[in-house]
Amino acid sequence: MAQGTLEKEILSLTAQLSELLIAHNYREAYTIAGTLNSKLKGDMVIALPIDQIREIQTQLRIYYRQNEKLNTISQSMYGTGKRLAALV
Repeated sequence: MAQGTLEKEILSLTAQLSELLIAHNYREAYTIAGTLNSKLKGDMVIALPIDQIREIQTQLRIYYRQNEKLNTISQSMYGTGKRLAALV
């Protein structure tokens, strides 16, 4: 199956997101995830196997849920740091 520009972009963004998450580079990963999500939600027909598209979408949903948890934990740690600073 020949891949067009959109398909190559989707696969490239998926690979970039994977690399960023493995490297714990979560801020950049968030930007890439947003771009990937918008490509998948567009009106264009994506010439990739439907199972592959669905799995990318599933992993993106999982990523966003995990990112919410990470943000919650980060806020909690910030609060702990502020309370500790007030004790010094």
